[in-house]
Amino acid sequence: MGESVAFSYKTDEIARLIKAFEVESAKFHPLSFSLFYVTQSGVSFNRAFASPNHAIMLWQYYGAIEGEDNAMSLAKSIESSDLKWGIRGADLTCMGILEGEGCDLFVRMAQRAGSLFDKNEAHALRLEVVDDILKSEKLRVPSSKPTACSNDNPLAIWLNYLLYRLSLTNPGRERSSRIEPDPFSLSLLALEHLLRDKAFGKVDRSTADIKHLRFRVAMSFPGERRLHVSSVVDELRPKLPTDSIFYDFDYQAQLSRPNLDFLLQDIYRNRSDLVVIFLSGEYADKQWCGLEWRSVRDMIKAKLDDQVMFVRFDDAPIEGLLSIDGYIDARQHQPAEIARFILQRLGVS
Repeated sequence: MGESVAFSYKTDEIARLIKAFEVESAKFHPLSFSLFYVTQSGVSFNRAFASPNHAIMLWQYYGAIEGEDNAMSLAKSIESSDLKWGIRGADLTCMGILEGEGCDLFVRMAQRAGSLFDKNEAHALRLEVVDDILKSEKLRVPSSKPTACSNDNPLAIWLNYLLYRLSLTNPGRERSSRIEPDPFSLSLLALEHLLRDKAFGKVDRSTADIKHLRFRVAMSFPGERRLHVSSVVDELRPKLPTDSIFYDFDYQAQLSRPNLDFLLQDIYRNRSDLVVIFLSGEYADKQWCGLEWRSVRDMIKAKLDDQVMFVRFDDAPIEGLLSIDGYIDARQHQPAEIARFILQRLGVS
């Protein structure tokens, strides 16, 4: 399938789903999407799930199958398992956990979205999800014959598709538990991609080595504002060269690494002509935004004012930001206008 596969297009249904998810995203439902990993030695976290909630098996890495005895053991495990929750004895099981008041509504909408893919497309997507897992395990243990599977339930297909786009189907990467943005917004972004590109594939737009890139503009924002920021980035793309905008989804796979804080600080502080900070009440509460904010404050201390631009969604207090600091009001300006202001700061007509 490669990075992208031709999608047998269902334009009207995708457009209807976009409208539905757009409405629900604007309501900011209290809903979270987490990954819960089960191994033979335990689970990835131990806490009570919020109510209501919905759990579903997404994929499994069963292990290396070698010889007739291993094959027979796998057959017995399949026969004795409740396949709703996967195969007993698997080395690694990835569960999707939806929690919050919007849970039941999202499950219904996601099942409809998962049904967009016909039998062949769903099969190709499941193979791609599993292929990521198998490649990772093959690299880790070259002599192994790894075996994995994924769920064909429409809800699982949709959640796996969202994770695949984010390059988060690989168990070798850090197993962060919570996925952002919220499931409604993430689904809206994915559907807009299907409508625009007529293909499904990973969200990463770039294969260039991020460690060697210098950016004209870098975006810093909380996940709750991703839809707005994504629209601004889409307005900028035709006006700026390839790999000149630092927007995290374009480099998701490369950002899945240890010591990410050092890389981000270098990008914001040393390798961007302009850093645009999208401020809101959520910004101050986010760990990664706090890290990026430290780089911005250091730039201000060094009197690099020309390299900093503020966009505000609300009047929430932000530590280190003063009333005399100028900003663009996102409540008054649409994404296209904000993009135009950014281009003016960059000297691009």
